Amino acid sequence: MAAVTRNDLNSGVLQTWLSRQVLKNFEPNLYFYKAGKKPDTPSGYNTIGWAKFTQIADTSVTAGTTSNDGVTPDDTAFNATVITATPVQYRIVVTLSDMLIELNVINFLTGAAMEVGMAMARKIDKVVQTTIMAGTNVIYGGGNSARTQLDATDVMTASLLNKASAKLENWYAPKIDGFYVAFIHAYQLYDLRNESGAGNWLEVNKYARPEQIFKGEIGMLNGIRVILAPFIQTFASTVTVYPALVVGAGAYGVAEFQTLRSYVTAAVSSDSDPLAQRRKVGSKIAFAAKRLQENAMIRIETGATAI
Repeated sequence: MAAVTRNDLNSGVLQTWLSRQVLKNFEPNLYFYKAGKKPDTPSGYNTIGWAKFTQIADTSVTAGTTSNDGVTPDDTAFNATVITATPVQYRIVVTLSDMLIELNVINFLTGAAMEVGMAMARKIDKVVQTTIMAGTNVIYGGGNSARTQLDATDVMTASLLNKASAKLENWYAPKIDGFYVAFIHAYQLYDLRNESGAGNWLEVNKYARPEQIFKGEIGMLNGIRVILAPFIQTFASTVTVYPALVVGAGAYGVAEFQTLRSYVTAAVSSDSDPLAQRRKVGSKIAFAAKRLQENAMIRIETGATAI
């Protein structure tokens, strides 16, 4: 792409360039947002719904006999609920002075676009986490039964991941490309890698099909593909508690009502800025997140080794 000059500042060229810069720093840093089930969001609607179907037990399937041949079997109850969500808009604006821009227009606009994209990514993933980290299925490190019982020595282990995988399998949670996926904190990964006996760990560079590696994926253990998510929020308790989320397909949904949009104001005078001393760079997006299948997600809460 050609360099943007001062003559381009009020044109659509700069607007397009800025949007690309924000997206460049926004999309690669989304972990929880990208993993959510995305419904179609028709234009003009401010509410979206996901259909949640009850599981039909295999005991409802009956065998035919010679005595009931040709007889319609009794109806099996089937229920479905609709989980709805309405959008919330998130936005950010930063101001650059005219002197800063005059000194180096591209560097300062690039820097603003980069920081705007990073801030939006962190905010969005934190909003999604607030929803999905409140799920009802929890495994606590160290064999504990409550968050308040955890201490720093109750760290992440291969056994905890194995337990989460077994529970999801028992609940018939659907898999993502044949595996469950865990999003974990860097300190949990540190303890997991330091654990003696975690011999089933498979590094991503040994995958048979490395082209299918997820963003941030660092390996596989006990049938779970492990993703290092840098923006995971911790919980305050008797010690700092680190959550890892293990999910199957369709565990939660993220509805996007307004795609990410970026803006830069023109260098023109106005009543509020008569000398055209300020330029503003901003971005906005509207979305909503919902938990869809509680039995397709498990949160593992642990302490962590001090580093």
